[in-house]
Amino acid sequence: MLVDSYGRVIDYLRISVTDRCNLRCLYCFPHGEVCYVPHEDLLRYEEILRLTDLFVWLGIRKIRVTGGEPLLRKNILFLLERLLKQENLREVGLTTNGLLLGENAEALKRAGIGRVNVSVDTLRPDVFEKITGSDMLRQVIESIEEARRVGLSVKLNVVAMRGINDWEYLDFIDFAIRHGCDIRFIEIMPQAHPDSFASERYISSREILSSLAKGYRLQALTRAGSGAKERLFTIEGQSLRIGFISPISDPFCAHCNRLRLTSDGMLKSCLFSRDGVNLRDLLRRGCSDAEIETAVVEAVKAKPKSHQIGCGRISLDMHRTGG
Repeated sequence: MLVDSYGRVIDYLRISVTDRCNLRCLYCFPHGEVCYVPHEDLLRYEEILRLTDLFVWLGIRKIRVTGGEPLLRKNILFLLERLLKQENLREVGLTTNGLLLGENAEALKRAGIGRVNVSVDTLRPDVFEKITGSDMLRQVIESIEEARRVGLSVKLNVVAMRGINDWEYLDFIDFAIRHGCDIRFIEIMPQAHPDSFASERYISSREILSSLAKGYRLQALTRAGSGAKERLFTIEGQSLRIGFISPISDPFCAHCNRLRLTSDGMLKSCLFSRDGVNLRDLLRRGCSDAEIETAVVEAVKAKPKSHQIGCGRISLDMHRTGG
């Protein structure tokens, strides 16, 4: 097992396979010119697979593939199929913005993917264009419908933003019920913007929950302060689960079980860590498995007790780190 200095068992790895994306969401990309990682500096699939073999050996049991937009990465199905053959992994998941999901849904299902998370922050075309810089909302919705048609389980990820989508939350629940999806609302975090952006747009999970309670009778599946990463609710008479990710109002750092591998090979023990271990360089220097394992264990031991939101400005490009 991978255990950090605070006794947390680390068994979840998020892998960003590319920093490219076909959307430019307000909270994900920095302002101005985007400097993408040169293709030769991205982790190659054989490098990712060698690292995942080591991670699974060390105790990782769940992997989620992210981006940027992971379906933009050429031959991504090859990587997913190989990961799904890891008999000691309990789950391999995928997070996507949905634009390319429809044309890949059947192949993902055949490969063995059971569930995809789709990031969609509005159901209104004009608001979608404001958030993403694209007018492709219809394509995203059709992709969700196709994913459900072929039998994929879909969870909708909604970043809550005051003044942008805070009047749509009941619409989202209606949409999730109609399409047979689960849904979770995520508090906005100050990644790629000055703190003022997040503070102006921030809306707490408690406020969202209060809005939903005006339209539905919610039943709690987890209690506040339980230490769970996600507070879960359901609606009487419905099968969907409604989750709330609350890193600001209800941090779950004390129970965090994850690591992040960026598209250029940096292993980060916390989403907001400024530092990391460059596993790509270790691989390309010809380091042994034992040397890389030692670097991973040391990175886990250095995992901070909690995130540093609120302790000064944080600048983090989510398109490179992965959501």
